[in-house]
Amino acid sequence: MSEPSLSDDQAGTIAGIQSGIGVPEQADLAPVYAEFGAAVHDTQVLEFGLVLLMALATRYDDARFERNAVAALSSAQAGKTIGELFRAVRKKEHFTSPERKAIHKAIRLRNDLVHRFMVDKVEQLFSETGRRELAEELQGIRKAVQYADGIIASLIDRYLEEHGASLEELQEYAEDLFESDREAP
Repeated sequence: MSEPSLSDDQAGTIAGIQSGIGVPEQADLAPVYAEFGAAVHDTQVLEFGLVLLMALATRYDDARFERNAVAALSSAQAGKTIGELFRAVRKKEHFTSPERKAIHKAIRLRNDLVHRFMVDKVEQLFSETGRRELAEELQGIRKAVQYADGIIASLIDRYLEEHGASLEELQEYAEDLFESDREAP
């Protein structure tokens, strides 16, 4: 493969440098970025569900979570926070081992996706095959996260039904309960 030739006007410019190293066109990157954005959205939906479930466990099961528990979902402490949530919810619901593993996996995938995924995989963006593989990997992440979210959503629905609560009421309660998380630096 021959090096792209640069005009004198392009030499020394960002466009010239990008052309010289073979940076893909935006249109070639768009499918990967679309999958990445959709995967991040799915992880945010999962995280929101976990926050609602934490609020339910606090309100109806007298569960207690560490300060900044919501922020911990996005950190290395996520496993500990999820463990506390499982213990609290287990009083009412039994999580199967595969369900627990699916939720832990989804949180790990979320944290990897947000903090490292594109940095670790940047070289794959430079080839058509690599971009296709990235898109497929992101689709797999989305499926795992959506599966875990389905487990969480079914638990939320059962809590709401059992206690005659509404989703709007729960959201307000969660906002008040975890307000200190939003105020933390």
